[in-house]
Amino acid sequence: MISIIHNEKALINTIRYGAIIIIIMFSIFITNIFIKEKNKDFEMELQKIEEDYISKNKITIENIVNKIYSIIEVEKKIEEDEVKESIKERVNEVYSIIDGIYKQTIKDPNYSKEKTIKLIKESLRNMRFNDDLGYIFIYELDGKNILNSQYPENEGQNHWNYKDARGVLLLQEMKKIMIEKDETFYTWYWKKPNNNSTQEYEKHGFLKKFAPYDMYIGAGTYVDDFENKLKQRVLKKINSLKFKEPEHVFVFDKDANCLANPKKELIGLNQYNAKNENGEYVLRKIIENTIKNKEGFERYQGLISMKKENISSDKISFLKLFEKWNWIIGSGFYLEDMYKEIKIKKETLNKSNKKVVEEIMLISGFATIIMIIFCFYLSSLIATIFKKYAKEIETEIKNSLEKEKLLIQQSKMATMGEMLGNIAHQWKQPLSLIAMSNTLIKLNQDNKDFSSENELKEAVKNIDISVKNLSQTIDDFRDFFKPEKEKSKFKLEELFEKTYELISSQFKNNNIQIIKEIENIELYGRSNELSQVLINIIKNAKDELIKIKNNDRRLIFINMYKKDSKAIIKIKDNAGGINKDIINKIFDAYFTTKEQTDGTGIGLYMSKQIIQEMNGKIEVSNEKYKYEDVEYLGAQFTIYLDL
Repeated sequence: MISIIHNEKALINTIRYGAIIIIIMFSIFITNIFIKEKNKDFEMELQKIEEDYISKNKITIENIVNKIYSIIEVEKKIEEDEVKESIKERVNEVYSIIDGIYKQTIKDPNYSKEKTIKLIKESLRNMRFNDDLGYIFIYELDGKNILNSQYPENEGQNHWNYKDARGVLLLQEMKKIMIEKDETFYTWYWKKPNNNSTQEYEKHGFLKKFAPYDMYIGAGTYVDDFENKLKQRVLKKINSLKFKEPEHVFVFDKDANCLANPKKELIGLNQYNAKNENGEYVLRKIIENTIKNKEGFERYQGLISMKKENISSDKISFLKLFEKWNWIIGSGFYLEDMYKEIKIKKETLNKSNKKVVEEIMLISGFATIIMIIFCFYLSSLIATIFKKYAKEIETEIKNSLEKEKLLIQQSKMATMGEMLGNIAHQWKQPLSLIAMSNTLIKLNQDNKDFSSENELKEAVKNIDISVKNLSQTIDDFRDFFKPEKEKSKFKLEELFEKTYELISSQFKNNNIQIIKEIENIELYGRSNELSQVLINIIKNAKDELIKIKNNDRRLIFINMYKKDSKAIIKIKDNAGGINKDIINKIFDAYFTTKEQTDGTGIGLYMSKQIIQEMNGKIEVSNEKYKYEDVEYLGAQFTIYLDL
């Protein structure tokens, strides 16, 4: 408080000019927060732009791919159905021919099955369809080949145990089907005509039973033959599709051969070893992932850019495997347009932020001027109030100091009363000895032969010693109460011995045992003040111990030692400790648990003030401990002082 009064001008200047700094700093702080929030909103907006752009385009390209996939499936299904119907028509035509021949010949009186079959074979021998790749065959149910217009050498042979590429006993399976059905579509494997290879190829065909002769008629077409034509037709259709730029579609096979692409010059090229700008084999990874996952999105650096003006070839594509043909159908979009949109947004934000900063600076400047005027007015008002209350504060401080001095004096006087009792007790023995020696001398004056010369000398010596003891007691008492203006070095052990000498009689009379363990530590300060603290704590312990029954031990432990550049003083008793409800109040001024005639409540308060003035610390706690195999509970005061 005194410091504030002496520095009232500095405080007024702080109020006057400090506000300006605070306002400027506040304006900068608010501006930074606003800009950060704007940047945060902007980053979220950019993220939303990217998410929306990518999400929207992902849906588009996925729809494109699924559309192409559906087109292929539909075209394939239509083609398969047409091929099947075409085969069925051929078989039905052959059936009609056979049935007509049979009905005609059976009327002939010279009819025979062999002649009829011969006539059938001659009628069907040269029948072909599907660019001469399709032919007619006839088998008996037991596996004997009747007609094979493509492989006449098989005629008359029994293929009952023939296995196709799948390991199926083909003729046996056909018989089972023909027993159950009169006609059916069927898939099997057979080698191709005009092909020296023994490899068998998948065929789709149609079988129809001719019951009169227990035989069935069949015809088929090789799947790869009609599919190759279908693929060419589908690719032609895909490459002719028109998309709204930059939408597009591309198709690769599993070997990275380009089958369809908006860049027509790439069609037919193998791009397995093609690298992008980062040196990555893009198609290898795309093909591998698509074969593994069947479909999905891929983000990568493309091999080409759809627009010449594009700087980046960063691309996202949706790819789907048409597993039946090992085609990878894809559509993608480049992120260049998104980057351009983000760039425009950034430029807009920078302009917006610059404008906001300028507006905030103008507002802050205006607010600063207003606050400066207000602060000058406020500081003048405060200065007037300060002058008014300065004298009142000084008066209150003087009164507080007087009260503080009075507290100290009360503490000293309380201690002095006990000291006088100690002095009276310590003077009893030397005064008695002086009285006895004086009586002996008087008797010798009346009767010279009453004592020997040596006895008289001893009496004089006793008087001299007793007078010195009385004088030393007065000196110790005076030294304790003499104010110390200057600090000096002193030793803890010597200080305790002098202090204990002043109050020792109280402990002997009350059967209180002092157990001490003191290191001879040197301190710097006012020894009398520390002595006052020790007396206050030890006296309080004595007051509590005398409440214990006489037959119980009364103990006070004094422990003084050095640790980590600190002198530590511990004083504890076995009086049962301090009530936990009041232990935090015992250092308060005028707090006492004693009767008004026995205590003032300022001893421990002054002790704390003294220790704090010595830059130390004092604490109190209740401690359980064991001494000579007996457990005790008592209060422990701990003092920490700098060495």
